Amino acid sequence: GCPVIEQKMRKTRSSQTHKKRSSQKNLYWLPNGVDPEWFNPEKYSDQWRYENGFKKEDLLLLYAGILGHAQGLEVIIKAASRLNHLPHIHWILVGDGPVKEELTQLSSKLNTRNVHFMGNQPRHFMPMIVKACDATVVPLKKLPLFEGAIPSKIFENLAMEVPVVLGVEGEARELFIRQGQAGLAFEPENDEALANCILKLIESPGAIQSFGKNGREYVLKHFDRRRIALDFRQFIKDKARL
Repeated sequence: GCPVIEQKMRKTRSSQTHKKRSSQKNLYWLPNGVDPEWFNPEKYSDQWRYENGFKKEDLLLLYAGILGHAQGLEVIIKAASRLNHLPHIHWILVGDGPVKEELTQLSSKLNTRNVHFMGNQPRHFMPMIVKACDATVVPLKKLPLFEGAIPSKIFENLAMEVPVVLGVEGEARELFIRQGQAGLAFEPENDEALANCILKLIESPGAIQSFGKNGREYVLKHFDRRRIALDFRQFIKDKARL
């Protein structure tokens, strides 16, 4: 979320935090969101899965974004190692960044069988890649700094009806896991907890589809960029009348 001008839009941790920082002003909290037409699961097939050698019965877990220090992506490699005995689970890391080499070395050291590094992809490919996957993993390091963070990839993944396995404390967990019922949460940097979340997805038939549908419904209701823009436009009009 991002504060813009006056008067808060809704009561969330982020909006309350912004208000504390500018106690003498009313704030308007303009959150991030998603284009639900661009990220619309009905517009894409899951052909990417088969074009890249994966099978229908495989469980594809996606991380897409920068391979950076803040994300704590070692948790994915370590969780993959814990689940090496389940060959149908595949971990797909799309992106590049400063820790890519460290991650590939860790993957080799732990002899992970099904971790796939795919590098940066064109933006227009991303809806197809997300559509082809069963769930997305969104981690951050366990730092107080990140407790109010809402990674923007959450909106896009959920808009595609793909549930999130969330390793972020604070508001993101409250919104998308507790309220939105759009996936599962694990303690940041806890690879055992992440592995257990994946096992829960496998053991609960229908959970992936249910979480996915909940996720799209939730982001369309609360984080549709068109609605956010219209609300902000109305706010400006109302202020102009004063």
